[in-house]
Amino acid sequence: MNYFRQILIFMAVLCFSGSILFAVPVYCGDLPKKGEILPSLELQAPSSEKEMAYLGIKGQTFRIGDITCKLLMLEVIGVYCPGCYRQAPLFNTLFNRIEKGKLKGQVKMLAVAAGGSVPEIQYLNEQGPYSFPVVPDPSFSTHKLLGEPRTPFTMLVDHQGKVLYTHMGVVEDIDAFLKLITGLVH
Repeated sequence: MNYFRQILIFMAVLCFSGSILFAVPVYCGDLPKKGEILPSLELQAPSSEKEMAYLGIKGQTFRIGDITCKLLMLEVIGVYCPGCYRQAPLFNTLFNRIEKGKLKGQVKMLAVAAGGSVPEIQYLNEQGPYSFPVVPDPSFSTHKLLGEPRTPFTMLVDHQGKVLYTHMGVVEDIDAFLKLITGLVH
């Protein structure tokens, strides 16, 4: 009987400890905020020449300032993130509208796959969820520099890396988001 009581007490302590653990926020650092300048991010170049040409970059690595545009939509994704998969078709629509409209060349889109390896990015591209470049961040180095945001985390930044807008979670209203982007460019 004493043994059964000890097991119950142990289980209660274990459950209580687990609930405290899961109450801790997912990120540890400060997330970028509007008006701040992003830390210096050295990103791995996409594997496709077409994506490198779209971004206007050369070489195996690049920085935000190397991208030829007025405004960059930078999205932090997780390769296995359900919200990211839900947002991908919405952002593909956004990408297509930008590329077919007056914002072409002025606004670029880029996703950084936190923890994602090159083979995982290739798999993503084979599945077709992203029309715009996705670059790997296998060691989470960029993710850490950005304050370890939950995914998806979307930012709009200018050519110097100044944060103009941030959004945690899925951007549901693409029309309103495109209107915001257009206002920031003009």
